[in-house]
Amino acid sequence: MLKHALRVMQVFRPKLLHCTPLQTLSIRGPLFTNIPVSYFSTSLPKHKKLEMPALSPTMETGNIQKYLKKIGDPITAGDVLCEVETDKATVGFEMQDEGFLAQILVPEGSKGVKVGQLVAVIVPKQSDVAAFANFKDSPNKQPEQSQAASKPASPPQQTPPPQQAASRPTGGALPKHSKLGLPALSPTMEKGNLMKWLVKEGDQISPGDVICEIETDKATVGFEVQEEGYIAKLMVPAGSKDIKLGTILAISTPKKDNVSSFANYTLDGAAAPAKTTQAQPAQEQQQSTNSDTPIQTVSQSGQRIFVSPLAKEFAKKNNVALEYVKGTGIEGSIVKKDVERFLQSGSKPEVQQQAAISSEQPIQQTTPPAEAKQQTKPATPSKPVAIEGNPYIDTELTNMRLTIAARLLESKTTIPHYYLTMTVTMDKVLKVREELNKLQKVKISVNDFIIKASALALKDIPQANSQWHGTYIRKFANADISIAVATDAGLITPIVFNAGSKGLGTIASTVKELADKAKANKLKPQEFIGGTFTISNLGMFGIDQFIAVINPPQAAILAVGKTSKRFVPDENGQPKVENQMDVTLSCDHRVVDGAVGAQWLQRFKYYIEDPNTLLL
Repeated sequence: MLKHALRVMQVFRPKLLHCTPLQTLSIRGPLFTNIPVSYFSTSLPKHKKLEMPALSPTMETGNIQKYLKKIGDPITAGDVLCEVETDKATVGFEMQDEGFLAQILVPEGSKGVKVGQLVAVIVPKQSDVAAFANFKDSPNKQPEQSQAASKPASPPQQTPPPQQAASRPTGGALPKHSKLGLPALSPTMEKGNLMKWLVKEGDQISPGDVICEIETDKATVGFEVQEEGYIAKLMVPAGSKDIKLGTILAISTPKKDNVSSFANYTLDGAAAPAKTTQAQPAQEQQQSTNSDTPIQTVSQSGQRIFVSPLAKEFAKKNNVALEYVKGTGIEGSIVKKDVERFLQSGSKPEVQQQAAISSEQPIQQTTPPAEAKQQTKPATPSKPVAIEGNPYIDTELTNMRLTIAARLLESKTTIPHYYLTMTVTMDKVLKVREELNKLQKVKISVNDFIIKASALALKDIPQANSQWHGTYIRKFANADISIAVATDAGLITPIVFNAGSKGLGTIASTVKELADKAKANKLKPQEFIGGTFTISNLGMFGIDQFIAVINPPQAAILAVGKTSKRFVPDENGQPKVENQMDVTLSCDHRVVDGAVGAQWLQRFKYYIEDPNTLLL
């Protein structure tokens, strides 16, 4: 009997290696007493495999930086499982399902994880987690096959074989395809006009390609696709007007050989394949639905929008343009809660009201140059409305100006600003500066003292040297000071890295070099991207005091006014003249509390009014 049992285990060993032990029983017989034998099940509890998604349009592999969940933790839709470093940024892998994390198959710190590679497993019941303790990813998909084998087979007449369905594109199911619906390309858009197609049937498309030009209630913009494939069918002819949101404009398919199957395709004719999918298992039907109705994300700002699949789906259902939603996920990515917050903010009713007013009082609109630049091929501009007796010039916006506009709008509409103003005495700084400049080849400016004092104050009050990242606050060890520099093209903020460790002379030469590069438009990206704190100085223009807009994702910015002589009482109450300067600190209240901002200003004042501390 024992030999027979061992023989059975030897025969089925390849399968048993991928199975989970259910229980250990004892074989009893005339020759054996309590011989323990482990019995295995070739089926696992209901589960779902989580594969590495494409978190950017060009992502092929990613690095798993860290997991935010551990085995056994509950998961709800919208939770971030782990942080993944893509070719663009570090973003969150957001869940779309509820359940419990049963197994992590790719360890933290793994690099070069391919898109589609199995990363983790989740189960609907916490009691099922233990069954996956020894679960391993099998190249031959053994667990899935075993699971399918453990279920009762469906009657053949109810579920036609996939091969048979694929071979009947006209009478049965069509090849795999996606329907490209008209998205909301502006906040107030309810319908649009298809000006012209930039592709034809059979053309290959890639993420970022603009397939047509759509005239909205604001401007003519490009419809940018986010997937690869081939245009199988153009459903709406060029020149069509008043196309409602969600209307299917075109059909795409992943293989060029499938294009001919859609020659006679109509939306009415899509009913037959839809009925066929109802007979499929629920999981397959859901996958088919998802592939037929992909979410299209259109970027009017010319930049990629990083958004979770769940947020995309929710935004599409509510006709929300994602470029107007502030992301609070990792590295500013958009999650479902951000779209919900956008809808709850009242923007939608206000938008509808504006649209209603526009429909009651139609006016002739001029395509704004900012949005016209987003077109791949410029459309014929509408005739500007003339203003009698007042000549004007329309200046096309540069990408830099568009970026400035987008970031400042984002800052003022999403960051809860508050402002703190303090007056500092500059007599000692001016005296020390005069003495140092007698010895320095590169002249030291008042702004260099301000940079050094700010960096030391950030070291003393590190809460001000932080950034808001939606689900967490990132606190930095070094003070990387961004300096606002005005150029002909617009404002740019080159960075003095680790300014607290630099001397005044080094800071002076660094700032001069960066300012010259900025004005010559020769700054490298690494010289202006980043920064933990910003200084904006308008004192040289005679400005006494002002407030500045925070540079996201930073949490604070210091606005510096001019140094002026003022009468103040001395220790005896007699008037005396002092050189004074007003500074205003703008803070993000989500990161920097009022008391923390006040403490930072106190430390800044201490260093400025005793400049010898800056020389240590």
